[in-house]
Parts: sequence; C-alpha cells; structure tokens
Amino acid sequence: MDYVKVAQGVAEVLGVDVGDRDRAGSAPVAEVGVLRESGLLGLLAEGGWRDALEVVQVVARADASVGMLLGYHYLHLWRLGHYDNQELSQRAVRGAVEQGWFWGGASNPRDPGLVLVPEGGGYRISGRKAFATGAQVADRIVVSGTLPDGPKVMLVVAGDADGVTHGDDWNAFGVRRSASGTIAFDGVWVGPEWVVGEVPASEAAARPDQSLVVPGFQVVFVNLYTGIAQGALAAAAEYTRTKSRPWGGGESATQDPYTLETYGELAAEVAAADALAERARLAFDGAVAKGRALTAGERGEVAVAIATAKVVAQRAVLEVTSRVFEVMGARATTAGFDRYWRDARTHTLHDPLAYKLREVGDYTLNGVYPAPGPYS
Repeated sequence: MDYVKVAQGVAEVLGVDVGDRDRAGSAPVAEVGVLRESGLLGLLAEGGWRDALEVVQVVARADASVGMLLGYHYLHLWRLGHYDNQELSQRAVRGAVEQGWFWGGASNPRDPGLVLVPEGGGYRISGRKAFATGAQVADRIVVSGTLPDGPKVMLVVAGDADGVTHGDDWNAFGVRRSASGTIAFDGVWVGPEWVVGEVPASEAAARPDQSLVVPGFQVVFVNLYTGIAQGALAAAAEYTRTKSRPWGGGESATQDPYTLETYGELAAEVAAADALAERARLAFDGAVAKGRALTAGERGEVAVAIATAKVVAQRAVLEVTSRVFEVMGARATTAGFDRYWRDARTHTLHDPLAYKLREVGDYTLNGVYPAPGPYS
C-alpha cells in the first residue's frame, strides 16, 4: 500500500468540513471512522516509522487534531512491543490491521499515577488521568498504574470497559477534536491476557530502545507542527491568489513585492522545518530498526536530531500561522484561518521549547546527550 497516497486522500476528505468540526469540538468519532476505513491504523504492521511520520504530517496539513490522534495511535501501539509479552503486542497489531482498532493512552507523566490492586491474575485500576488523548474514542487504551508496595505496570484497557468514564471535557481553543480530555477508572478490572509488563522505574533506568518512546512522541510533534505550517501556508497562498486585494496600486496581490517577500520568508521557514523533519524521521526509523541492539550513544544522537528539528518546526509553525494574515488581509480574519494558529499554539505548549534548546546547546558545546526523561 502507498500509505502517503492514502493519507493524501484522507486529508482531502477531512479538509471538506474541518472548519465545522473544529467549531463543534467534542469527540472525533467520524474522524476515527475515516482512519479505520483508510487502512492507515495498521500501517506499522508492514510499514516503518518513516512512512508513519510522513503520514502524520500529510494528515496534519488538513486537520491537526486527526494528525495528532493518528501519531499517538502509532506510538501507543508500537510501545507495547518493548516488553517481553510479544504475544500481546502481536495480538494488538492484528487488532489494528484486521479489526481497525484505534489506540489511545492515559499515561501523562505529570499526572498522579493510577492505583492497581491485584485480582484474579490481573488488576483493578482506580484513579483519574487528564490529557488522555484519543482515549475517548479508542477501542483500546494503554495505561500504567502503580501497585501499593510495588512497581508500575502497563496494561491495556478496553475503551468501553465497565468503570471507565470519559469526561468529554476537552475545551482548549486548539486541536479541539483531539479527544484530549479526562478519563477516570473506577475499579476497572483487566485480565491477565492484557497485562503488558512491568514498567522501568524511570526513563534513565530503561533500555535504550525502551527509552526511545519519549523521542518518539517528540518526533511526532515535529511532523505535526511541520504539517500544520504546510497546510497554513498552502491555504494562505490560495486565498492570496484568489481573494486578496493589492496594495500600492498594483493589479494583483500576487505581484506586490512585500507580499512576495513575506511568502518567500515563510516558505523558507517551512522548507527548513520539513528538511529537518525528514532527517529526524530517518534517524528515528533507523534507531527503531536496531531494536535491543540500540546503544545509549545512538539513542542520544537520535534525541539531538529530534530536538533540533522540534526547535525549528515549532518556531516555524507559530511564525507561519500568525504571519499569513499579513499577506491575506483583514477579510481573512473572518474565514476560519485562525484554526491553524490555535492548533499550533495549543499543542506547542506540551513541553517548553527552552528545554529542547538547552539540550541542543549542551550537546553542541559540551558533547552531552539529552538525558532520558519524561520529555527527552
């Protein structure tokens, strides 16, 4: 399957009514249905991360919420393979391929942990998580909880299991259809067949391939931001060609020298972000392919490449989604183009860019790799 071509078709479908869905907010049930029908949910069964990340970028050009959901789906499904329960991981992949299972997660590291109580070879889960992206519309949810006097354990919960409550309370001004609200677990029982395994005490204590999950989230962000910037620039250019009025007495807005200069600046920023996103995609794909043979140094090189790309992509998307109004004109403020900036501004607050700059600077000046942690 040509996954990028399929993603382009999905983007065309999503682009038809993305503005209406953005204004409505709430759960992206229809969007996940589109992803199921496309076959993109099973991409990792035969495709690599380079394809998966490019697909995220393509979808994000049309709809950032769906690009975000798809990227997180890949990450949650993939991370199951980092444990010794390969039967469960393979069963999960088959579910995505054969039954179109969509995967969400409830494992925000800044939230208090969920509590586990052993029962019947499995566990009962209690607690609440915020920012459970995708969980509200997920067939399966990846969660981690802690035993009262023991380690943290990763589990898979059915999205419609008894005791699972979705808040439907995501009300940010951006990525409004990303199902990123709260989730609560009231004594939810998970059988032994869905127990993934014990989670390392920290990212630093994990094997290099296990700790690659966090850079995985960051490289999804890189491609999400690059896709939003590409989508905003393309939409603005179409508006300028067809609707913007010229200043300074020219015959066409497309010939205004200042408009051309601005588009040149924005296009260069997006091209730089895209080039670094591709470099990060290749680095991450190569690291994943090494599996347990990945070394700490190789993991560090990947983390630096992704951090560098994130700095450029995040700055580009915020610049582009704001400045396109300068070349579209005042009437464009009533046309819904603010969606691109709102999506970018909301998601780029995920973790502070200053920490990525510090990591890149420390590597450049001192040769120090980013220390594995919740966001690196």
